[in-house]
Amino acid sequence: MNKARGGSRLQKPQAATHLLLALVALVYLLPLWYALNNAFKFAEAISVQPFWLTRHSFTFDNIARAYGQLHFKTAFFNSALILALSLLLLVTLGSLAAYGVILPNNRAVRRLYTFFVALISVPPQITIVPLLLLLKRLDLINSFLGVAFVYAGMYLPFVIFLYAGFMRSIPKEIVESASIDGCGPFRTYVHIYMPLLKTITGIVLVIRGVSIWNDLLVPLIVLNKNAMFTLPLQLYIFSTSKVGQWDLVFGGTVLVCLPITVFFLAFQKSFVKGVMAGSLKG
Repeated sequence: MNKARGGSRLQKPQAATHLLLALVALVYLLPLWYALNNAFKFAEAISVQPFWLTRHSFTFDNIARAYGQLHFKTAFFNSALILALSLLLLVTLGSLAAYGVILPNNRAVRRLYTFFVALISVPPQITIVPLLLLLKRLDLINSFLGVAFVYAGMYLPFVIFLYAGFMRSIPKEIVESASIDGCGPFRTYVHIYMPLLKTITGIVLVIRGVSIWNDLLVPLIVLNKNAMFTLPLQLYIFSTSKVGQWDLVFGGTVLVCLPITVFFLAFQKSFVKGVMAGSLKG
């Protein structure tokens, strides 16, 4: 009887926790549902029934018109290219820098790593002005590579911290056996460390990829040509010119969010595995 009572007492807090988490999830999902159902609705129906989508109010016209007015193909290519360049720089430079930090064991390198970790607390917006001055000297304004360099400078400290933490958890016996087999430092990095850090790479791709795709500030400052605008920048210009036309604004919002949602779902397994591995190590 006592065991049964103890079990029921444990179930009550768990039920309350699940209810609280469900309410929090509902709060987060409500804006998503609001934008999604109004993206497929006539303009007149949005003001009458903003939270419900009926068969009579359903339409694809908003998506089709927003697709054309957003110059979706060009903007999508620009965003995808910037995303690919930025993530390539972050994963390559971040993992190499982390490997260079953990490889030697001396005080100077440890201080350098501490400096990298301290930079995580610096707001990325503070670094934009000096990075822009550097881009002007390198003639990289209105350049996709210039935008990618800005993102690399903003997010590298976090990526280095993440890779270094997990590289330290790899058993030294594996590295020593590789060196006995004739692997040099670079081959050890390529063939030993990076294959073991696929989940961490997945975390970097998801966390930083979502941030880069949704960012408006850096493209707004670095890119001045309409043909080079990213999807968030096109949506910003589009929404400011379509004030009151909520059917088109919601349709454009869904179009811009769709690619990064697919990207997140593609890498969510690596993201969850990496988070679970980090929690177990902690």
